Amino acid sequence: MSKKVLFEPNICVGCEECVRACARWHEGETNAYVEQMGIYNIPMRCMHCADAPCVAICPVKAISINEDGVVLVDKSKCIGCGSCLLVCPFGIPRIDASAKIMRKCDLCIDRAKDGMEPACVQFCSVGALKFVDPEEVEKKRRERAALKLNELQNQANIIREVK
Repeated sequence: MSKKVLFEPNICVGCEECVRACARWHEGETNAYVEQMGIYNIPMRCMHCADAPCVAICPVKAISINEDGVVLVDKSKCIGCGSCLLVCPFGIPRIDASAKIMRKCDLCIDRAKDGMEPACVQFCSVGALKFVDPEEVEKKRRERAALKLNELQNQANIIREVK
């Protein structure tokens, strides 16, 4: 299984250098964007789901998962119908109406062949993006969840003490 992009939301400053790096690498066409959600800036990119619903829904079989677990789009087959966008649990695919194709992160698969990280990770100026093994991503998610649960428990204890 290939590596995944790990995002550390508390580090991101919203500079969008990841978006610019993506555009530079993909000859002006960016496959990433940043959304502000509450106090966090979230770089939006394909999560490369193991059981990606976009693969199953694509009527022309333009979307596939390679041997490394990277969800790829064959632009020569894509008709830009938007079915993939409708089923993506993260709302990631973007439809390029003029080109009549779907665009999304491909983990810079051409860079990976040369042993390089995705452009967004390499050029993230604050280190909010990291290219790691999937186990590391899950470990970080569990750590964050445990910290949040701990924080909630501490708040509950303070409220009980005040009463």
